[in-house]
Amino acid sequence: MTRTRILVADSQTIFRCGVSNLLARESDLEFAEATDLDGVKAVVAEGCPDIALVDAELPPAGGVAAVQWLQAHCAAQSIVWSFEPTRETVLAAVRAGAAGYLRKEISPQGLVRSLRGVIRGEAPLSRDLAALMIEAIHRHEDGDRTRERLSILSRREREILDYVAQGARNRQIAAELTISEFTVKRHVQNILGKLELASRRAAAEFYAHAQDQLTTVGASL
Repeated sequence: MTRTRILVADSQTIFRCGVSNLLARESDLEFAEATDLDGVKAVVAEGCPDIALVDAELPPAGGVAAVQWLQAHCAAQSIVWSFEPTRETVLAAVRAGAAGYLRKEISPQGLVRSLRGVIRGEAPLSRDLAALMIEAIHRHEDGDRTRERLSILSRREREILDYVAQGARNRQIAAELTISEFTVKRHVQNILGKLELASRRAAAEFYAHAQDQLTTVGASL
């Protein structure tokens, strides 16, 4: 009988032991373990596992880095798991090549079912985690659109937009930038036209939202 080899990469002994004891009851599953990325590499050197269950916080650089390494050096199907996953951690894991994401609160039966699902080509991802991932994708898409809108502004226009968002008036901006108040006014008009906004207040709200949005998805203005 062909046995499915499962690597559990987790720095916490309690999780490695728990999964080991669980899989020992399954005649078609065998177990390997690692406590960090070096351990993962050592296991792969002896033979690539079929499935790798990877802790999101695996030392030294986290589960995403481990999944990326596995993708480059092994044909294992990776599953990342953690407590309280966020939309960004789920999306980062899937983008790195993970086949799915699980909560560590999962029941023993649920874990075995998920592992067997991977063998059948299924992606273990609960409805709530799928919703988190979709939300993260939408946020990234919104961020891309925001970056595209900002990219049509010149450096000076973005500089003035930043002052506008802080509530500065044209005279104040002119003094700060050592330019004429008329020049500031023309720049503000250009900003409103390029961004298709009706007022300074709308521009300030757009810029504040853009800063928050791009910071959330790991970008910077």
